[in-house]
Amino acid sequence: MNIFKIVSRSIIENSVMEAIKEDKAFFDITTQMCVPEDAEASAIALAKEDGVLCGVQVSEVVLQNFGTYVVDYFKEDGEKILPHTELFRVKGKLRGILSAERTLLNYIQRMSGIATVTNKFVRMAEKSGIKILDTRKTTPALRHLEKYAVMCGGGVNHRIDLFDQIMIKDNHLALLKDDLSVINRMKNKYPEKIIVVEADSPDKIEKILKYPVDRILLDNMTPETIAESVKIIAKRTEIEVSGNISEKNLNDYLIEGVNYLSIGKLTHSFKSMDISLQVKDV
Repeated sequence: MNIFKIVSRSIIENSVMEAIKEDKAFFDITTQMCVPEDAEASAIALAKEDGVLCGVQVSEVVLQNFGTYVVDYFKEDGEKILPHTELFRVKGKLRGILSAERTLLNYIQRMSGIATVTNKFVRMAEKSGIKILDTRKTTPALRHLEKYAVMCGGGVNHRIDLFDQIMIKDNHLALLKDDLSVINRMKNKYPEKIIVVEADSPDKIEKILKYPVDRILLDNMTPETIAESVKIIAKRTEIEVSGNISEKNLNDYLIEGVNYLSIGKLTHSFKSMDISLQVKDV
């Protein structure tokens, strides 16, 4: 998968530069004192566990700020990898390689972790035809990269931001006091936007369906209540389910008639993949 076709280069470059500044990587006093300025080397990025790779092209953007380059790609974003798999080879100034190392690995480990956990959910849900969605529970200022990682794992991006879709949730509903006529005004003003309305119990569904909604979000319902709600909706709109879904209970939510499961864990409770950068040929 090519990240530059999905996330703008400017977003990636701005993120990388902020990360470099945060680490003061241009002022790596340890490396500057230990490594001769003219020393050159190569390095291999090596996976130390299995999973789904993501972030190799971001790593290249990091390296370019230090006068070093990826000279060989052995694996691409979205590929499944095994322990001891060589991912890519870097070449250039040794100072640059060492100063870029942690920033580079932070991106690739984190993004690969998201892609890996997403792929686990996708594979578990595959036979049901239900799609796995991410949420907006992302790391501040890293949303575009984390949602790209979800795509690499086979997941589907939910709304990217608050302008992407209209989603009326519990706090909105409390303010509206069950008067959903605003949905008609929303549809008139933003006809191209998907409108999603949350329902926390089956008795709310018929009232929601009186309005032009594209999807009902069944939030924090038991599997039994979801099955009841699916019968009430009767394919009149799409159905999304969310709320405390994990690998342990996912099968309970693979209910016929549900279109999407949205899972915050993909981007807020994942485990980063163990990847190292090993210097060679100094």
